[in-house]
Amino acid sequence: QPHEPLPTPAEIMEQTASQFLQTHYKPVLQTLITQKCLSPHPTKPSNKDPDPNNPNSNPNPNPTKPNYMTRRLTLQLLSTLLLNRSNYPIMIRYISSSSNLVTIMCLLRDPSSHITLEAFQVFKIFVANPRKEPEVKKILVDNRVKLVRYLEGFHAEREGVDEQFREEKGLVIATLD
Repeated sequence: QPHEPLPTPAEIMEQTASQFLQTHYKPVLQTLITQKCLSPHPTKPSNKDPDPNNPNSNPNPNPTKPNYMTRRLTLQLLSTLLLNRSNYPIMIRYISSSSNLVTIMCLLRDPSSHITLEAFQVFKIFVANPRKEPEVKKILVDNRVKLVRYLEGFHAEREGVDEQFREEKGLVIATLD
């Protein structure tokens, strides 16, 4: 009888990471990624005094907005996580949240073209979902005209050189319209 091939180390790591993210969705994807790294609003300072023995405690009582590189790399990581087949349950959970959609829509208006392009990679997943949650669908429907108008001019310079982007953008606009 033929034996089933053993999983590769990469497959084992992928499965382990997926299981970890499913188990720790809220602290990792909601709190760390979305609220702390992507939120367009400054994070609130902690009510606790900084712990001098903890290098992760926040000694700065002032709210801070995540910097450019943090937002850009976090968006790249998020898009990679969500589009990985083994993370399908995580993707569904993430794109079912209207607050996640609002965060990504805010990032579509970021002054940096790199941030907006990375945000688009996540936004298109929300739009492409055929089974949108009612709150997510309502936000997209209520903002449809503005979104279509915005996306029509979105990274227009890229359309001539990036066929995949042009097709994805056209599909997003057609789906919204």
